[in-house]
Amino acid sequence: MEELKRVVSVPFKKTLAASLSEKDFEYSLAFDLKWFPPKIASKVKEKALEADLLVFKDGVLVPGFDVESIRLPHAFKPSENFLENPGSSGEKVPIKEEISFEQVLEFVSADIGVNRQKLVSEINFMQDRLSYLVDIRVVALIVAKKFGCDISVIYDRVSRSVLSISY
Repeated sequence: MEELKRVVSVPFKKTLAASLSEKDFEYSLAFDLKWFPPKIASKVKEKALEADLLVFKDGVLVPGFDVESIRLPHAFKPSENFLENPGSSGEKVPIKEEISFEQVLEFVSADIGVNRQKLVSEINFMQDRLSYLVDIRVVALIVAKKFGCDISVIYDRVSRSVLSISY
């Protein structure tokens, strides 16, 4: 639910608008942000309406929560499966997306406010302790947890990248 709230908040934050038409909301998710195909963007809108995260007011969509209170990690992007059944007939939409060490590092650094140099130092130390047997992206997540970072946003992407699984 928290991730859906973050996703819903982005089009409003991006446009600095208090309300958006249905088309503008879906367009923002599908084409501006390039997060979803148009059909999935529509499903995101429907799910947000069901959860009262979006409400219709005078024919436009308005957030059902305080958008300004939502903290977005730098380079936030929703996980592939944050909607339970994103496919049009209940099937999962295939997504194959690699996530680089740099992307993980950028996310963690922005989320916890630790400078990159200190973070890389900690990751290198942990990597050495693990005898370089663990993918550096996974080590970065371990270090992120040590610093109190919420890795739920990128955990699935990292695990799928490391295991070379397309979803």
